[in-house]
Amino acid sequence: MGDAASTKFTWKIDNFSKLAAKKLYSDIFIIRRCKWRLLILPKGNVNADHLSIYLEAAESTNLPNGWSRDVNFGLSVINHFNNKSTVRKDTKHVFNARECDWGFSTFIPLSKLKDTAARYLVNDTLTVEAEVQVHSVVHYSVPEPVKEVIKDEPKLPKPVQTPADQPTTVEPPAATVTAKPVNQTGGAVQTEAPIKKQEIVKESLPPPTIVDEKNLARDPPSISVPSSPDVEKISKNLVTEISNRTRTQKSIPNNEFPVPSQATNPELVHQKKEALLGFFNMSLEAIQQANAFRNIERIIIELANNTTITLQEKTILEDLASRLTEFQESIPNSTIVTETVKDRRISLAEKTANLNSRLEKRQKEISSLVEKFSRLSEEEAKLEAEIQRLMMRKEELVTQKKSAAVELQKANEGASRELEEWRGLEGEIKESNGEWRGAKEKLALANVRWKLFKEDLGLGNLNIS
Repeated sequence: MGDAASTKFTWKIDNFSKLAAKKLYSDIFIIRRCKWRLLILPKGNVNADHLSIYLEAAESTNLPNGWSRDVNFGLSVINHFNNKSTVRKDTKHVFNARECDWGFSTFIPLSKLKDTAARYLVNDTLTVEAEVQVHSVVHYSVPEPVKEVIKDEPKLPKPVQTPADQPTTVEPPAATVTAKPVNQTGGAVQTEAPIKKQEIVKESLPPPTIVDEKNLARDPPSISVPSSPDVEKISKNLVTEISNRTRTQKSIPNNEFPVPSQATNPELVHQKKEALLGFFNMSLEAIQQANAFRNIERIIIELANNTTITLQEKTILEDLASRLTEFQESIPNSTIVTETVKDRRISLAEKTANLNSRLEKRQKEISSLVEKFSRLSEEEAKLEAEIQRLMMRKEELVTQKKSAAVELQKANEGASRELEEWRGLEGEIKESNGEWRGAKEKLALANVRWKLFKEDLGLGNLNIS
């Protein structure tokens, strides 16, 4: 089974015959980074006339879900005076949360164990030995030691660029190595070293967070995103350029505007105002499509240089002239953003429809699995109830069997007594038969003698009147 020094555990139980407990556990021992202990039932489990011994995965309730151990093991009750009388039984088992202990309910008869001639108890001390070979393990009991603790703060991972058609994954930070007591360890850790009061373990990290794609505002793939220094530089240049252009346009003297010959005509001024008002009622896209920004600029200049307009009107016209270029330049950007948003909305609508379809399929799948799980749970409950019923029936049968055994023993004892009595009567009958045969022979002999006597006397010739 492997190296005896690493796979054997010996348990000496003192005052065995005086034990009153129904169950008795050994100390925890470690093999292949797994905690184990032995369990004995001094008065037996099912049958009260046998010793029960089991191997148990210790502290199994502290192990993570899904733990298991594939093990071959042998259990022995040692006879120190005659090695050939040592009782050993071997088996194999996959330990898990449902079956965390495995062994033998009828290991050795208690009558044989307590027989002084058998010599299993030495000074009322019983020696039990376990030899364990672990083949595979899912989730170890003993944490893996770490040579040194990393005290520095973990560095944040670099951002990962994801394609536009995939959900964004937020990478978790690197694992933080900390010191934690063994009895608080909940994750799957491994170690070859013996257990100490405190072990160094690695904390398990949370899984990556998946961010819903619907909540992300992403730029379209065709638009490249400049780096932060470039954006800052471009922004500063634009601010400077706009500021200089605004100051330049505001500083233009009134006499630099070209003055047409009809500038003082009131009717012409009224027509230009109506034309400008008509442009105000149009959208920027319509003005762009009509290529009318130059016409608006020309009308503003002519009206601003007209002597018949008020100072307030002139101020408004000059401010409009300074902002006209800005409005004209904003149209292409707005158009691009509008088209981009439109394309994005179409793309998101398609993805939403796709997700809704997938969610409907997933919902049907989950509903089917829930129904299957419920059905299996009901079947399990029925089987469990049937098992409990059979166990109770078995206990009743065992009780009846014991009662029948007692009655059979009494009947056997009565039959034995009656048989002995019959054997005594048989001797008397034989003796009586002998006496009867002797008496019969004597009677026959007497009859013969009587006949001869009669013949000798001649009584046959007597005339008796």
